[in-house]
Amino acid sequence: MSHHEHPSDAEMIKQYLKVFTWLFIFTALTVFAAMDWVPKSWGEIGSTVHITVGLIIAFIKAIMVIYIFMHIKFDSKFLRAFIFVPLFLFCVLTFALNVLGP
Repeated sequence: MSHHEHPSDAEMIKQYLKVFTWLFIFTALTVFAAMDWVPKSWGEIGSTVHITVGLIIAFIKAIMVIYIFMHIKFDSKFLRAFIFVPLFLFCVLTFALNVLGP
C-alpha cells in the first residue's frame, strides 16, 4: 500500500472528467484512424500506418484508464513498473506480430 494522500472527492471528479474527455477525443481519433485517410498508392504501408496509429491510440487510452481509474497513480513506483512494463511489452509484441509479421 502507498502512503500517499488521496486528493479530495471534488479533485478526483475533476480528474475523472478530464480523463473521460480525453478518452472521448482518443475514441474519435480511433474512428478517424480507421477511415481511409492514407492514399491507396501507399499499398501495404498504408495498412501498416492504420494499425500503428490504432495501436498507439489504444496504448495511450489503456495507460490513462490504468493510471487514473484503477488508482495506480497512488501506488508505489515498483507496482507501476510491474503493470506498465508488461503492458508496454504486450503493445510492442502486438505491433511486431501484426505489422512486421507475415
